[in-house]
Parts: sequence; structure tokens; C-alpha cells
Amino acid sequence: MRDIVDLVRTFIVQDLGWEGPRADLTDDLPLIEKGILDSLGLLSLVTHLEDRLGIRVDDRDMVPENLGTLRCIDRFVTHKLDAATRDRNTPATT
Repeated sequence: MRDIVDLVRTFIVQDLGWEGPRADLTDDLPLIEKGILDSLGLLSLVTHLEDRLGIRVDDRDMVPENLGTLRCIDRFVTHKLDAATRDRNTPATT
């Protein structure tokens, strides 16, 4: 969990310009509700996650349940990574 959370926390600070204390970006801070992730920030974050982690985030995935807090993002990304690993390890049928 820590790797994904730290990746997102660093992105918010460095790329989105979070000016508050890094410690205030807790795992359960409501990022969308508090205006930390606006629509442009959310798109930037999704692009960053796709580029860095090789996942695909569909439009229907862009909901607060998946991207609303660092904890939600971690759970969502972990699920995507696990699914991608399963897909790669599943033999193709002809």
C-alpha cells in the first residue's frame, strides 16, 4: 500500500502544487471534497497512474469510490494491477 500512496502523495505535492503540510495528506482525506483534486487534477492523476503503473482507467472508473482518498486510490490501483497480472498469467485459448 505504501508505494502507491506515496506515489500519489508525491504527485499531489510536486505536480499539482499542494501547498499544505505533506502530513495533512492523510490516507482518508477526501481529496475531491476538499478541492485537492479538481477535474483537471483528477485527469492528470489518472494519466500519471496509467503512465507510471501501466494500468488503464476507464471513464466509468473515475468515481470517488475509486479516487476519492489515498486509501481508495490504493485499493483501486492494487485491484487493477492484480487483474492485469492475472490476465498476463492466464493462458490464451484458441
